[in-house]
Amino acid sequence: MNYIPWIISFCSLIVAILSLAHTSNKDRTNEIREDTEKFDGIEKSLLKANIKLDQVCSTTTETRADIKSLNTDLKNMDTRVVVLERDMKTAFNAIAELKRKVNHED
Repeated sequence: MNYIPWIISFCSLIVAILSLAHTSNKDRTNEIREDTEKFDGIEKSLLKANIKLDQVCSTTTETRADIKSLNTDLKNMDTRVVVLERDMKTAFNAIAELKRKVNHED
């Protein structure tokens, strides 16, 4: 009869160890599931960030093209202004020469 309390204690100990192992496995499974969900969330966030970066890159490319076009237009305008200034200078010189001729004839 001395063995019955020992057997009960041993059985209780085995049940406690199995229960602890089972709980530990559940905890690990839950942690793995939570980590997977976190990584999925991070992956989705990175995907959104990549999409936004692609949009920024395309906008930057369009802006760069617009700036190049504006620079070309400015160079063309600069050339036209130089030509107009030269023509105006020539016209003012001709006017001044005509004034001198008119003043000498009077």
